[in-house]
Amino acid sequence: MNATSLGYLLLAVALIALNGFFVLAEFALVKVRATRIEELARQKHRRAIRARQLVLHLDQSLAATQLGITLASLGLGWVGEPAFASLLTPLLGRMEAWSPALRHTLALGLAFAIITFLHILLGELAPKSLAIRRPEQCALAIAYPLQWATWLFYGPMKLLNGASDLVLRLVGLGNASPEIAHTEHELRSLLTTAETTREFPLDRVLMLENIFDLGQQTVRDAMIPWSEVSCLRQILSYREVLEQIAARHFSRWPVLEQDGVPRSYLLAKDLLLPGTVNDWGAACRPLAAVSPEDHLEVTLRRLQKAGGNLAVVVEHGRPQGLITLEDILEEIVGRIEDEYPRLPKSTLRDVVQAGGIVLDMEAESPGMAIDEMSSVLFLDDPTLLTQLRKQLLPLGEQPLRRLGPETAIRLVRVAGVQRPRIVFGRLIAGLAIDDVPDEPVRLLFLVVTPLERPHIQVALLQQLEAVIDSDFLRERLLRASTSAAVLEIFNSADAAATG
Repeated sequence: MNATSLGYLLLAVALIALNGFFVLAEFALVKVRATRIEELARQKHRRAIRARQLVLHLDQSLAATQLGITLASLGLGWVGEPAFASLLTPLLGRMEAWSPALRHTLALGLAFAIITFLHILLGELAPKSLAIRRPEQCALAIAYPLQWATWLFYGPMKLLNGASDLVLRLVGLGNASPEIAHTEHELRSLLTTAETTREFPLDRVLMLENIFDLGQQTVRDAMIPWSEVSCLRQILSYREVLEQIAARHFSRWPVLEQDGVPRSYLLAKDLLLPGTVNDWGAACRPLAAVSPEDHLEVTLRRLQKAGGNLAVVVEHGRPQGLITLEDILEEIVGRIEDEYPRLPKSTLRDVVQAGGIVLDMEAESPGMAIDEMSSVLFLDDPTLLTQLRKQLLPLGEQPLRRLGPETAIRLVRVAGVQRPRIVFGRLIAGLAIDDVPDEPVRLLFLVVTPLERPHIQVALLQQLEAVIDSDFLRERLLRASTSAAVLEIFNSADAAATG
């Protein structure tokens, strides 16, 4: 091999590597999450700061990668065939029966095949796959070299971008489209993906989903019915007011006027202010009024702005209920218990008993398992059962959400359901539900809750996690031989579910 052939060969290898670099950079910049690069840049990560500039000026960055790929590919086509043909010609020279023209043609053909193979493998597919699998690391690695290439190609890119814009204007596509923001559906999908890949806890995903739902929920969905509201009357004496507060422990009391409508409320601690013994009504504060059809999101902002924690729900001039900041927050985070809970608790055992228990299932897929579990629900109400299965059908074979070791959950909200139900299922053989085949699932929970009360999912999830986090209780669930034994395990967990 002479010096010229060796030079061609080394140049061909360098051009393949250069092509691979620009392909790596192109896919890394497109695939990497801009928010993650921004987060690293705020932490003063030097490469992230440079990568952020490349992502912010993505058109210019991609133009540099495309120009680099084109130049490297053209250069490889120029030197690649001679480099490899010079290696193959001596080998084919031993074929003395073949004519020199045939041997030269075969050498060029083999050289073209080899350079094409190496170009596609090392210059295209391998760097592309690496960038897709490790976008963040790749984007940080190429940040400085690509920035230098962008500066180097500035003149040609300016000319090419101008020519490209001219062509687009000629076909009526001159104005750049603004960046399209994520829709609510896309954000929900992103949250589900993050939870499925274990980057986001399930309870946090549910709370964020409940925030999205807040815009569609009305005050009627979260209010306390007026029949369950305790009130004070203006005609009561100071002592009678103290007696009622001591009996019920509430801190805020709507005060009924003579027409039976509350227009103010009493904060219990205001009774300690001077002068309230003789005129406790002077300590009352204005009570906001809202409609049952007002959206919770709007009502939340109104209560925050007004500085009050509650409002009376009025329809056709008559009180229908009471709504508090706590009621609205519970729609997001689940039940908030204070020192004097106003609602009775129901045990997790009761919620499971209301649903059902299916032991020793032989289902071969998540969809088959959930279908078998749903068959034990609403046996006395075929309409609700049909509605449940209609909602489960689109979910199909979508991945179940992992709840813990060997445990997964499917959450469904159904209109018309009055109280939550949980179906507990146990598989004879484990099911692979995600990309972790060495962690098969044997315990399944189908949680069905009222459509109008999304916070119930969060509350039930917290209770189930408390059970599954216990190795002792989980092992007992895996070994329980009867439904009664399963119910006893939930009973012994001493966990409360929302009612």
